[in-house]
Amino acid sequence: MQTLLQDLRFSVRTLRKSPGFALTAILTLALGIGSVTSVFSVVDSVLLKPFAFPQPNRLVVLRETTREMNGAPSPDNYKHYLNWKANSKTLADAAIFRNDTFSVSSGTDHPEILGGLDISPEFFSVLGVEPMLGRSFLPSETVKGHDSVVILAWSAWQRYFAGDPGVIGRTLTIGGIPQTVVGVLPQAFSFPHMNEMATAVSQREVHAYEIFQPLVPYPSFMNDTGGYDFLVVGRMKAGISPAQVESELGGLQQAFVKNAHIALHPWIVVESLKQEVAGGVSTALWLLLAAVGAVLLIACVNLANLQMARAVAREREVAVRAALGASRRRLMRSTLMDSVVLAVAGGALGLLLSFTGVRLFIAAAPSSLPRLNETHVSWPILLAAAGLSILTALLFGVLPAMRSMRVDPQSAMQASSNRVANSRQGQRTRNLLVAGEVASTVVLLIVTGLIMRSFSRLLMKQREFDSSHVTLAQVDLDAPQYGDTMNGSDKVRAQFMDRALESLGQMPGVQSVAMTSEMPLAGETWIDGIYRPDHPVPQNQEPTANMRWVSPSYLDTLRIPLIEGRNLQASDRDHPTNALISQQTARAIWPGEDPLGKTFTTGDTDTFTVVGVVADARINDLKKTASMIYLPYWQNPWWRAYFLVRSSQPASALTDSIRREVWKIDPQVAIPVLKSLDDQVNDSVATERFQTMLLGSFGLAALLLALLGVYGVLAYSVSLREQEFGIRMALGSGKAALMRHVVQQAAVSVVGGVVTGLVLASVATRWVASLLYETRAADPVAVSASVAILLVASLLATLLPAHRAASVDPIKALKME
Repeated sequence: MQTLLQDLRFSVRTLRKSPGFALTAILTLALGIGSVTSVFSVVDSVLLKPFAFPQPNRLVVLRETTREMNGAPSPDNYKHYLNWKANSKTLADAAIFRNDTFSVSSGTDHPEILGGLDISPEFFSVLGVEPMLGRSFLPSETVKGHDSVVILAWSAWQRYFAGDPGVIGRTLTIGGIPQTVVGVLPQAFSFPHMNEMATAVSQREVHAYEIFQPLVPYPSFMNDTGGYDFLVVGRMKAGISPAQVESELGGLQQAFVKNAHIALHPWIVVESLKQEVAGGVSTALWLLLAAVGAVLLIACVNLANLQMARAVAREREVAVRAALGASRRRLMRSTLMDSVVLAVAGGALGLLLSFTGVRLFIAAAPSSLPRLNETHVSWPILLAAAGLSILTALLFGVLPAMRSMRVDPQSAMQASSNRVANSRQGQRTRNLLVAGEVASTVVLLIVTGLIMRSFSRLLMKQREFDSSHVTLAQVDLDAPQYGDTMNGSDKVRAQFMDRALESLGQMPGVQSVAMTSEMPLAGETWIDGIYRPDHPVPQNQEPTANMRWVSPSYLDTLRIPLIEGRNLQASDRDHPTNALISQQTARAIWPGEDPLGKTFTTGDTDTFTVVGVVADARINDLKKTASMIYLPYWQNPWWRAYFLVRSSQPASALTDSIRREVWKIDPQVAIPVLKSLDDQVNDSVATERFQTMLLGSFGLAALLLALLGVYGVLAYSVSLREQEFGIRMALGSGKAALMRHVVQQAAVSVVGGVVTGLVLASVATRWVASLLYETRAADPVAVSASVAILLVASLLATLLPAHRAASVDPIKALKME
């Protein structure tokens, strides 16, 4: 211990004499370790940490699929769930649920929208959760007329009842109807969002599930082939695997379909709850962690080169110590102590920076990233970061330490330090280190280039709609007077939409106003089968399309081109079965034919006549077109409407006016979303933008570090060879020849690193192929551009040392020792 303390004091004194080197090393390590710790905190929370439920490894999510859907998993049918629940021997229990939003009145002038779930009574028992106050739902409360009960999340309990322990039995107005509170959930309870099940508003507006109501099985739920609107969560029996559950339920599903004479080839997809929630983002998060790890590795290589240079400069000091009796073990330990001191200081600063890094990550991350609210720097992660600091000390300190063991005191004290430092072995070691960091940089630059090219193609893809100068406003008619149980509720909802369109259209600067039944860029929803009366097809093989109920001004407001025929118009109120279809729908239903004037039938057996064909606008998803059918809104006035206001004024100037005009009509409707359509476009690609931004930052950092490595090694090599360059010039070598010689020396390690990096990138790019949009993993533009950037930057990094070599004074060099 005494010798360790002596080595520690000596290392601190030595580093204090080299403040520039010490500060550079500490800051480099702090940024590297802080970044790795921040990203790993997110990976741990999202992908690794188990859910806070009893035995979470036994929780699975069930999805349906068919051969006809190419095996793509979909939400579940309620009737199929009843069959699984009644006959399964591998599940201890199962519950069914669906996303929902609730208009909650809190005593203010206007209601607010909260996210929540409609659940079967077994939901909380399947998860292994008990309400902290009150009880779960009873089976009798899933009957219409007895379902006016609600369970609150801890946050909703605090918000509306200030944490009153006597809340059980009190009422909360939801959708204009008083609901009795029967339970309050523990503060630690958090059920993850199921991204594939769209809520009424986007993830950015709904941050958590706060309201839970019983799921009432309406008669329409008992449909054998439709109504795939739910998810099922199950708890496996002890010792059962997901594969066993999948095999059993798949057999039950096949028998059910056979008995019902349904022409499908069904199966069940069973995923663990953790995989279901985070499976879609796991590749992206591991990629970010690998990228920031590569940056830290490159930083360690640079620090190793710096340490090597310091070790050479201290060669005679080590020789003197060895001559005075210091053992090789003691010399190695002393040299390693420098790296440990730097790693401890850099690691401590990095741990402090990681807390800020996590906060910045959460602020910049897309709201669709699951379990983001659970992300924090935990004690296990801090311990892992401390271990990482020690590992980095070994990575960049072991080579100088091993060099100190090989010092020959007699040779070191007699030879020129430059000749010792510039030995073939030392030069080869430095070149290998540079080649390694160049290879890592090539991989990271190519992956970054592919992601950036993919994101660029996504943004530049022809959309066939114009989002500029359009404000999006969601209005929820979640009140008794608009409900389906009221006579004439369709007419009341249509009247509200008529008045809203008129009022919003009269605002100053407004050019046009439209209404649609679904939020733009929120994915495909309300998909129905389409049938041709004159061309029947086998059951379940009919083409499908997304149904949208819109106002006649919809095409003009979004500037979606009309290809042929006419638009919807006010006179169609007398003919509510007139419809517009997209080009993709026309090709699917009437390939090679003119669809105008022809009729089709939807899954609801309604018959419509095609009056116009519109362009394939990417209004559901920027990544792909979809088959669309546009119907007049008065044909089916839904209780949720999305108004699109095109104006010469920015959205920020319109928000107050839009709220005022809507609330003039009815102050009890909720407006949960009010933003520009451009913001909605940006939100729809938030995940892609986020990973592009982070990878771009890591790629740039890696490039800068690699260039510093190339420059540092080359500049150091030139300083060691000044006498040689002076002799060369004295013997007649020109400046250009010397510069070319130095550049060629750098080219060996750079080109070697590029070739190695290309080989490694061919493996890494296959891993990220699933993240790319219309971009091949071996995209020649991204690969060649990445390599070209690195080569040009490396050439620039060699010019200053090369110029220095060509500027050596031969007379001064010849007078050196």
